[in-house]
Amino acid sequence: MFYTQQLITPNYLCDQHDNLSPWSVVRLFQEIAGLHSQTRSIGFSELIKQGRAWVICRAYYRFDHLPYEAEPITLRTWSRGTDGLFAFRDSQILDSQGTPIIASTTYWAIMELSSRHVMRMHGFMDSFKCYDGYATDRHQLDRLRLPKDAGDPETVAQFSVLPSMLDHTNHVNNAEYVRWIFDTLPQGSNIPTPYHLCLEYQQETQPSEQVTIRRLHTPGTTYFQISNPRSTAVLATLSY
Repeated sequence: MFYTQQLITPNYLCDQHDNLSPWSVVRLFQEIAGLHSQTRSIGFSELIKQGRAWVICRAYYRFDHLPYEAEPITLRTWSRGTDGLFAFRDSQILDSQGTPIIASTTYWAIMELSSRHVMRMHGFMDSFKCYDGYATDRHQLDRLRLPKDAGDPETVAQFSVLPSMLDHTNHVNNAEYVRWIFDTLPQGSNIPTPYHLCLEYQQETQPSEQVTIRRLHTPGTTYFQISNPRSTAVLATLSY
């Protein structure tokens, strides 16, 4: 039911304040989800032989406390089942006392690599022992939209996709978008905890494509629109 992994917070995943970075949190949650899937023979190595891969579609992260370098933590994840198209997964990072300090709710799908289309699960999750407990207060992740009455977002960054930003599906890894969001916050931004990050992944971004990041600030929430030349790739909100 639960898949857990203990870890000493490594220096190379920490920021300039010696805290585990939000980008690294997303990477760790992605890693433990993959390890859990491997125990049921539907991980990367199994799916890639079938020309398929897991992709994340929607995600919500709640950050109550970021662990320090060398702080002992426990990662915990579980499946909440599927609706036939999305697989629902919750994850937590616990401190040394067993208290959840970071949590996520995520929606995943399986993509056919040749067509780049999402496929229905067709029993892929049957081997999981699902648990209906929630790690966060978001029991359902709705689609994101920019507010219509708050003005136009400002362009804060433009750059080309580099090879180091890609993953095994040959598109930009989901954690890279989180790094871009925090890298384009105003200089000297101090985000108080707890804070919340929501992302909706609408379209993959491919090698060498030009990326444009637009930002719109409203009281308590900052919106991000990350686009490639074809469409909006990711919409995100950072709330506190």
